[in-house]
Amino acid sequence: MLRALGLDAVSEQVYQELLAEPTLDATLLAERLGLSQDQVGTSLDTLADLALLRMSREAPQQRRPVSPARAHALLLRRQEEELQARHAALEANRIAVATAAEQATRDQRRIPTGTEQLDGLDKIQSGLESLIQSATTEICSIVPTQMPPEALEASRALDEDLLARGIALKTLCHEGARTNPRSLAYARSMSAAGAQLRTAPALPHRLLLVDRATALVPLDPAAPARSAVLVTTPGIVTAMAELFDRIWTDATPLDQAPAIERATGITATERELLKILSTGLTDEAAAKRLGVSVRTVKRRMEELMRRLEAGSRFEAGLRAGQHGWL
Repeated sequence: MLRALGLDAVSEQVYQELLAEPTLDATLLAERLGLSQDQVGTSLDTLADLALLRMSREAPQQRRPVSPARAHALLLRRQEEELQARHAALEANRIAVATAAEQATRDQRRIPTGTEQLDGLDKIQSGLESLIQSATTEICSIVPTQMPPEALEASRALDEDLLARGIALKTLCHEGARTNPRSLAYARSMSAAGAQLRTAPALPHRLLLVDRATALVPLDPAAPARSAVLVTTPGIVTAMAELFDRIWTDATPLDQAPAIERATGITATERELLKILSTGLTDEAAAKRLGVSVRTVKRRMEELMRRLEAGSRFEAGLRAGQHGWL
């Protein structure tokens, strides 16, 4: 029982032996318990420090063990005091972290203009984490491509932490996320946790917007993992926020099916596919831009050609133009 209250095993043995025979000295204790003199001496010091030994009233130069009830009460009180101290230290650390984050946010807002280049995945990840932790109200993001499984899992903890802090999350995903089981499952779980997600058939390059005051964008959209730019210039950040808002307004909430245009009978995704293919891009390039498989592009194009009664893609382009689909 005493071990459950923080007393080590050897000291508990010594204490129990003294309870049975209080007049034993260190030498006899060592012999009885099969311990060394040093072990017994250390345990006696431990018991004394914990007040589990008291001076004898009959033999003032000797120590006697306190009663088990007293020992239990003393050890329990010690644990309670240690727990209170840990709680106090934890609260102090929490206040210190919040103060540091608030100061960082104030410092950030005092900078009227600026950009910072982050080179390499490690620096980008570090900058991303710091930026996310500085958020106080809202994070808007554009995710134009399918994220690999490991990236989704890495994002989950950050997203859950933000939602727990009361930060609003608004994410624009590619329409292709609706046909990818892993991406769709992740999006639905985040939506259930309180995040807002919408999809669109065409999105610009990756964007992270924090409190509409700071933005993180890839330096080279073709190689987003190589370098990123942290932007605090008000005019640039405001323009990015307005771009996000315009796409967000036209995008489809995750829990709704993409709308069919009344005038044409096609969806925004189908219109985007026709636009892409009309520029001469291959099925592979179209699939990459739409965030879907090449097979999906071919299937959708065959369906559009059938509806347009076209024998070739060239004829489909002409008929789409005549029908006002482009």
